[in-house]
Amino acid sequence: MREEVERVLTKYAGVELTYESQSFLEYVVTSGSIERYFNEVFRELVGLGYQPLLTVRSGHELVRVIRVGVGEFRKTIYYTLTLATFAAVAVTGYFSSISFYECLGGDMSGVPASVIIFTLSVLVPLALHELGHSTASMKAGVPTPLPLFIPAPVVSPLGTFGAVITTRFLPQDRKALALLGLSGPLVGVAVSLMALLASMRLSPVVKIEELTCRELSPIGFVPMSMYLLLLTDFVPRVENAIVLLHPAALASMLLLLIHFANLMPIGQLDGGHIVRSLTTVEVHRAISLIAPVFFIALSIFSPTYRWLSFFSILALLISGFRPHIGYSNQVSRLPARDRAILTSIYVLLLLATVPVPL
Repeated sequence: MREEVERVLTKYAGVELTYESQSFLEYVVTSGSIERYFNEVFRELVGLGYQPLLTVRSGHELVRVIRVGVGEFRKTIYYTLTLATFAAVAVTGYFSSISFYECLGGDMSGVPASVIIFTLSVLVPLALHELGHSTASMKAGVPTPLPLFIPAPVVSPLGTFGAVITTRFLPQDRKALALLGLSGPLVGVAVSLMALLASMRLSPVVKIEELTCRELSPIGFVPMSMYLLLLTDFVPRVENAIVLLHPAALASMLLLLIHFANLMPIGQLDGGHIVRSLTTVEVHRAISLIAPVFFIALSIFSPTYRWLSFFSILALLISGFRPHIGYSNQVSRLPARDRAILTSIYVLLLLATVPVPL
């Protein structure tokens, strides 16, 4: 380990070993600067299976190098879960489509197409969300596995709990962490919005007396983007009539709300990554604690937000209590222009997906 690490570090600066163990090494930079060449150092060490951490103490650069290992990803598991998720989403779409067409008179000829549209409306945004993360990660030189899809038949109205990507390495610097957090939601929200626009055209405006189903569940809240859509003439307004959401439209709406939950500034959520890239570990931890309290208080006044209070508590319990280390180059800074752009994108994503009571 030591020989490999020093072969990389000494190409860019003079270093002196200050601590050695089986799991990590720590060096002080005695001449030159590792920070100046950190991008190159990071890519080389990560390629060898080591995680570098650069800090400054008493005016001296310190480099801690942790043995991580590149590892092998078991593709069979990912493929199996992907197929299981595809099947679970399709089955969920089938039953949702049956219920939809029962309300419209019982003609089931449109069910097969509806199942296909529902499945695509769920899986494409989820897959592209994870692809956004994966692309941002690989562009920064971090080995990234395939997304792990989570099937959830029956218990989820989408047939899935989404997908996750796990990686052994921290992002390179503040900007890489911000892009990692933003890339997935940015793509996922954009695709879900396009799917919503298309599937709303499949959602008929029907007078209540014309419906043939026994019960309907009114929607109490929608994402802001959908709320603004309903205010326009995109969906015709008819007296004593309702919009019967096509299963794909309902799925797109739910995905936008899930994106908002994922953008909350808590722990290891995408929103947590973004806030950590813009602040310090202490500020991030404080916000992670305050956010659930805020949503709990909000849910007292508006039941619309009860599900968010539950989700925020769950996110806090899973990862919010642990300090968010953030990124490898811990002395990196964000230029004011980048900070303004990243913050603006984050706020726009929150505004587009925030739930609004009807």
